[in-house]
Amino acid sequence: MTPPLIPTSWFVRLDGIDHSGGIHGRGHTLRVWTHATELARELELPEWQREAVHHAALWHDIGRIDDGADYYHGARSGGRVLGLGLHEGLDPIITEAAIFAVTHHCGSEEHATRALEYQLDPEGFGNVFRVLKDADGLDRVRLGDLNAGYLRFPQSHERIQRAWELLAESY
Repeated sequence: MTPPLIPTSWFVRLDGIDHSGGIHGRGHTLRVWTHATELARELELPEWQREAVHHAALWHDIGRIDDGADYYHGARSGGRVLGLGLHEGLDPIITEAAIFAVTHHCGSEEHATRALEYQLDPEGFGNVFRVLKDADGLDRVRLGDLNAGYLRFPQSHERIQRAWELLAESY
């Protein structure tokens, strides 16, 4: 599986500084993308959900303004997707599912779960959201604080060794 090319411009923050090499930059994004892509395939998600997972993983941190506690970066990332036109040409349900997952990946899971009932396809959007949460969580190995108790899928628990391997490959 060939990793996608991610433009540096996605990681230029409001201060004008390129953060593509930071802890939430390209390396993290590619590891999350790899986990999300492989996990979605293992879960045998429908093609449209796998495509939404693909985009959500690539977009999930592009709205960050810092590497600390940045609670609203999911919403800013979704806005940045729209502002940069990254969604253009995608099927609207794929865009909606990906942006839902991106927006909610860093907030309260309870809030996201309640919001799912108002989405076009609650089950499908929930799958995309949970895969992104687990993929992002698996890359917490880079910080030394992965808590497997937060992983949602049995397949995610089986990926912990893979998380260490991807980190060692240093995308």
